[in-house]
Amino acid sequence: MTDQTPTLPAAQYPRWLVPVLFVLTAIWPLFMHLDTLPLRVWDEARQAISALEMLRDGDWLVAHFYGQPDMWSTKPPLLIWIQTTFFAILGPGELALRLPSAIAAFLTGWFLLRFTTKQLNSPWLGLIACLMLYTSDGFIHMHVARSGDYDALLVLFMSTSAWALFRWSVDGRPRDLLWFFVLITFGVLTKSVQALLFVPGLGIFLLLQKRALAFFMERKTYIGMGIFLLVVGAFYLLRESANPGYLKAVWENELGGRYGTSIEGHEEPWNFYIRMLIDHHFTWWWMLVPIGMVVGLAHREERLRQWTLLLVCIGSTYLYVISSAGTKLEWYSAPLFPVLCGLAAIPVHVLLQWTFSEQWSASFVARRVLPWLLLFFVFLQPYTAIIGRTYFPKEYPWDEDVFAASYYLHNALRGGPLEVDALCHDSYNAHLMFYVKLLNEQGKDIKSVSKLDLKPGMRAMAIEPFVKESIEHHYDYKILYENHSLRIYEITGIHEATP
Repeated sequence: MTDQTPTLPAAQYPRWLVPVLFVLTAIWPLFMHLDTLPLRVWDEARQAISALEMLRDGDWLVAHFYGQPDMWSTKPPLLIWIQTTFFAILGPGELALRLPSAIAAFLTGWFLLRFTTKQLNSPWLGLIACLMLYTSDGFIHMHVARSGDYDALLVLFMSTSAWALFRWSVDGRPRDLLWFFVLITFGVLTKSVQALLFVPGLGIFLLLQKRALAFFMERKTYIGMGIFLLVVGAFYLLRESANPGYLKAVWENELGGRYGTSIEGHEEPWNFYIRMLIDHHFTWWWMLVPIGMVVGLAHREERLRQWTLLLVCIGSTYLYVISSAGTKLEWYSAPLFPVLCGLAAIPVHVLLQWTFSEQWSASFVARRVLPWLLLFFVFLQPYTAIIGRTYFPKEYPWDEDVFAASYYLHNALRGGPLEVDALCHDSYNAHLMFYVKLLNEQGKDIKSVSKLDLKPGMRAMAIEPFVKESIEHHYDYKILYENHSLRIYEITGIHEATP
């Protein structure tokens, strides 16, 4: 900031203070008890199976699911490569699966803090934005920062690519253009075309900054484009050559099919993401976003105006694109959170500056105390709430039945009792089969068995009502264990009418 803007003096607050505060406040919501909850049913479990099979079969080009090339989750395998590496180092399990996402979420905040420090001379602005990010339910969520899903890694690459282009637009360093394209390349290798959805907003930003022509006049632009096309193109062509039909599946799952129509029933109204942000994902901070837009765009410091303009451009265009899509899922909004936090932090930072200024109070003691009191009271309840969710993670009541079998197998893998040798589960079962595979590797005899193929003496576990009904209709049995929806049967006989 300029000398006219009140700041928090470095003489009284050493340079290491803000980074230390960032690390201390980030560790708890991101890394604590990552492996307490068992695998989530859909994407996370699928990544777990694919990473485990990649570790075992050594095929790092084609992701497999149950021994076959995965043609449903057709995203490039950068995340699975990282998870497979963590499996090799730490051993397969929830911690190794989720740790890459937690690290990516940490790095997103770290680079945001460094960016605001170096580009805006406002480390406290960065710290406030990071505190907002790590107290947002939509970011500290089982599909983003604390999961084995793609989105935290995607957010890291999308955010840092936008910040790299901003640095080039204001400083003119050609190497930042190369970083922009390298980071975009990593983003596409993480979650395909979604990584490009900041590009329209970045284009608008360059036009408004009168830097669009200069962008296309830079030699590094074309070198960067070449790197992007070479790396991304090479992956898709190699995968297609090893797995014919892959490109067709990509089109149907990720491009025209998913955007133009609702896939798997995920059809929502146009304001779905806005309502989710207000009601659930960004509840503490959403009201500050429009205030931050106005304050930032009207600020006397040019660099802060440019920063605000960048956030407005990429945030509004991204929100428009995902709101226009036929398929809407709540975690598609994940890349918005650093953007929204950057805007919401502006008015809090301005207020923090003025509590320290002589205009606010002539008392030296007050100027030393008031900023800390402000931060304490602004973040006390949100931070306490997020720690309650992450340090003591619990299932939602409606998920207790869904994951009843998962907890049993999760505990068995850690040395708990395993009084089961048959898993009967007719629906999608990757979240259970991951544990079955690992238990088999420990020498435990448990396998997936159809509800119609049970034999006397088998001990079968089931949670689905229609599976339990079928078992109880076709067999004589004793119930050995019951918890929530989980029921473990000992099969004692087969009804004569059963084929």
